[in-house]
Amino acid sequence: MGDVIRFERGGEGRENLIVDRPIAFRRGDWAAGEALLCLREESRNYEAHRAEAPARPGHRHIRSLPNAFKLGGGCHYTALGLYRHRENEAAMRRVYRLAGCMECVTGVPTPVLRTDLLRRFYDFILSEREALQVAWRGSVDRYLLPLHRCHYSHETFFNRAAAAPSLKDLFQTIETETGRQFDLLAAHYVIYVPESFGA
Repeated sequence: MGDVIRFERGGEGRENLIVDRPIAFRRGDWAAGEALLCLREESRNYEAHRAEAPARPGHRHIRSLPNAFKLGGGCHYTALGLYRHRENEAAMRRVYRLAGCMECVTGVPTPVLRTDLLRRFYDFILSEREALQVAWRGSVDRYLLPLHRCHYSHETFFNRAAAAPSLKDLFQTIETETGRQFDLLAAHYVIYVPESFGA
């Protein structure tokens, strides 16, 4: 009779990288719940721990998670939209731009959207939601993913969008600022998703 081979969850035997570019997604070691957004450096430390923890005598579990932002509320649906389009950078950028548009409708006090131009803005949002198959549900407080202040101040987006003098300028501001944020996410961050994410 041969020996029983035991496969442990986590560690070297379980590669959890889903995709590294344009935005890195990794499978977390938890079945359900929220995705986490962390710096690539935090991810490297966590992955090193995942690799060595099962090999230590008496230490068969992952003892900690990386320092990260929990992606709940609206950020959950933004991350889900990015995840669904993870193989298509252009679509991912559209999802993130759409999240910026949603921020403007719900949280940016811009005079442009207090006029009849609001209808055109809503039509654009509805068209993009349909095309990308992205929707935000329930109680949503935020749409754009949280970034460390050393990379990008959340107020920057709001201040620049609020100052847009026309609808054309507002669209350009959203395009520019969400593009900057997307580039920062791609360069510096990793999103860990639970096993049930996107199912």
